[in-house]
Amino acid sequence: MARQRRRVRALNTRIETAEGAVSKLKGKAESMKARSSGNSKTLALLAMLGVAGPLEAKADILWNWSYLNPDTKITASGTLTTEDQAAGSYGITSITGVWNDAAITGLEAIHSCCSPPGWNDNVLVDGNPKLGKGGFAFSVSRGPKINLFYKDGRYAYEIQNGPEVFGGTFVATPSSAQ
Repeated sequence: MARQRRRVRALNTRIETAEGAVSKLKGKAESMKARSSGNSKTLALLAMLGVAGPLEAKADILWNWSYLNPDTKITASGTLTTEDQAAGSYGITSITGVWNDAAITGLEAIHSCCSPPGWNDNVLVDGNPKLGKGGFAFSVSRGPKINLFYKDGRYAYEIQNGPEVFGGTFVATPSSAQ
């Protein structure tokens, strides 16, 4: 958790540095624009520098997550690290936590688990449900890969080479420790 906080702080510092550099370049570009209006080379430079639009700063977002299925006695929780992908969707880049007291050892590659051809897209979404049909997949210390997803109006999980098990509750909220 501390490592992730340091990583987020480092990314934020890099973003601030980049924003400062872009601001200086925009100032120089505006100055050049004022000195030589109508010059096509100046207009091309302005376009390359992105003077027309702001720089979007994107940083990792940490989420606290949990899954509980009392019917199958599954409890899981941990932290997801995501990056902003598009309006309302976040690509999961790493995971920590436990699945029924077994340590989660890592996020599985996209489309690598579990039902053929591997549904997991490792995406978290705004609103409810928080997961789509692809869900996210991870491995645990004492067992195979697991895919947690939302399908047919319910959350579900699948353990590699096993059946889809429906039911339970999945919650993901942004961490206040960002």
